[in-house]
Amino acid sequence: MRVGIVSTNEVQRSLVCELLSPLVGEVAQYDLSHARSGELEKCNAHILIIDLSDPAISDSEDVMDLISMEEPVCLLHEKDLYAMGQEGRVAWRNRTVDEIKKALPDLADELENKKNEADNRNTPDAWIIGASTGGPTALRDFFAHLPILPISIFVAQHISEDAFTQMLSRLRDIAPKWSVQSAENGAKVKANSVYLVPRDKSIEIRSGAIALRPYSAAQDIGFNPCIDAVIRSMFTSHPKIGVIIMSGMGRDGSAGIRAIKGKAKMILAQDHASCGAKSMPDSARETGAVQASLPPAGLAAQLARIYGQVAV
Repeated sequence: MRVGIVSTNEVQRSLVCELLSPLVGEVAQYDLSHARSGELEKCNAHILIIDLSDPAISDSEDVMDLISMEEPVCLLHEKDLYAMGQEGRVAWRNRTVDEIKKALPDLADELENKKNEADNRNTPDAWIIGASTGGPTALRDFFAHLPILPISIFVAQHISEDAFTQMLSRLRDIAPKWSVQSAENGAKVKANSVYLVPRDKSIEIRSGAIALRPYSAAQDIGFNPCIDAVIRSMFTSHPKIGVIIMSGMGRDGSAGIRAIKGKAKMILAQDHASCGAKSMPDSARETGAVQASLPPAGLAAQLARIYGQVAV
């Protein structure tokens, strides 16, 4: 994707490059000399951003003549980026990206993925804990030994719809050092936070916030929320994840960790002996993706070590 900015204002050009280069690659910079020489008409840019906040550009017939051309596509903008705060600049970038996606629909998905990656850069690592039968007991022992860490934790616990509120209350009781909440659409993903995944939903992290997505495969009541779906969707949108498979019946979680084997920060499982129900972590181990198997206190210690801390 080839994008250029046309302005005589060096600060404006630099800010445009700073905002867009992580998404579109190097942004070519042009001024009036390029317009007068005819270089702009012959440039190979897909998109030219015309800086109408610059009087020298808006008064130039050579530049204005470009607007009627089919190629390159000219996007007009009138904002002085220097006068904006960072929030305003990001909003301008997002609007500009939307216009580029409309102009170049074949590249829209690639551009959106790069924007999401850039926006998630400061989002904390996310750890998914998948659990079913025996999970609440394992979670109690886990959080009893887990110190405060600069991560977010998403708990995908198989649970009935009626028991969701009760499970949320239980998590708050057993993890008093953490901010515990239901995973809600649009909620910012923050460090030292635990999010309980609702039924019938998978999760993406977009622009540092939770985006809930329904998953189409019908699930038995004992396998909801679907741990496999949560792992896949979160890894696709925010690859900085780790996974812990705890006590449970069935195989949920195995397909998800197999898909991200060797790509996640780490994949852990509760050891066979400490599980109330053993088949889920046993199935996870059969994939070859699990890097360590430990009792809940040991899982907490391992997670603390990853972030340079000691379990309590």
